[in-house]
Amino acid sequence: MATLVEPTVSLMTIRPLSLDEYHWLIEHGFFHEDEHVELIRGVLHQMSPEGPRHVAAIDRLLNHFFDTLRDRTQVRVQHPISLPDSNSEPEPDLVLAQKRDDCYSGRHPVPAEVFLVVEVAASSLEEDRRVKVPLYAATGIAECWIVNLRDDRIEVYREPVVPTEGAPYYHQNLRYSAEDTLHPAQFPDCALAVADLLPAKRD
Repeated sequence: MATLVEPTVSLMTIRPLSLDEYHWLIEHGFFHEDEHVELIRGVLHQMSPEGPRHVAAIDRLLNHFFDTLRDRTQVRVQHPISLPDSNSEPEPDLVLAQKRDDCYSGRHPVPAEVFLVVEVAASSLEEDRRVKVPLYAATGIAECWIVNLRDDRIEVYREPVVPTEGAPYYHQNLRYSAEDTLHPAQFPDCALAVADLLPAKRD
C-alpha cells in the first residue's frame, strides 16, 4: 500500500530592508501617498488607521507641549525618527526632540536627540507594548509613553535597560490614571493632567 509522504517545507530566509533601501523606495515613489508604513527592524509594518479619539489625543498632547515647550524642544507629530542600530525608522505619534534651527531638514532625529516618544494606542496596544517599547529601549531612548485609549490611562516607561541576554526593557514601568498628573522626565515643570489628555468616549 502506498503511503502518503508529507511534503518537505523549506523555510525561506527573509532579507530585511536596510534604512538606505527604505529611503530609496520612498524617494522613488514606491509607496502610494495614502499608504502608511514604517520600518521596524528591517521589516515594513502597516500602520493602524486613526479613529477620532486617536487624533484628538494627539492634538491634545500637541497643544500642551507646543504651548509649554516650544522654546525648549522640537515638537514633532507623526514624523520619523531614525534608529540605525536597529535598522528601524518608526513614526511615533508625537516626539519631543532637541531643537535645531533647520528643523531636521537634512535627516530625522536619532535616539540621542530624542527626549520622549509617545504612541497613542487602542487597537495597536499589544503591538506597541510588544514591539515598539522594546525597540525604543534597545536604542537608548530615555522615555516612552503609551496613551492607552482602551483602558483610559497613560503608561510611562523610563530608564532603558539592554541586558546581555533577553529583550531590552525599561526599568521604570508606571501607570497614570485620569486623576493623576505627570510630566516628561526631562521637563519636570511641564505638568499634564491625565484627564485632559484622554478624549471622552463616544456613546
